[in-house]
Amino acid sequence: MSFDPLVETIRRALRAVDHDPRSVPAYLSLIEAYERCADQEGEAELLEQAGFVIRDVRKLPMSDEQRQQLALLEARIEATRSRIASGKAVH
Repeated sequence: MSFDPLVETIRRALRAVDHDPRSVPAYLSLIEAYERCADQEGEAELLEQAGFVIRDVRKLPMSDEQRQQLALLEARIEATRSRIASGKAVH
């Protein structure tokens, strides 16, 4: 059975978070997967899920580099949210 690669990326990232709930890189990968899928599919609900993951990862200790990566991901999410709202999502 073959699944959409974007969906599989989200599933892999979710498994990584489940496996190690203290792993900041796993959370960042999950956030990025949600953003990419939302951008490709035009699904704002996935950005909401990314927001929940952001809330959770902020509770963990992060390096400066990880905080910077999170800030970049948050900016991408806002840009994607704007594109979806304006009907300009990538398909």
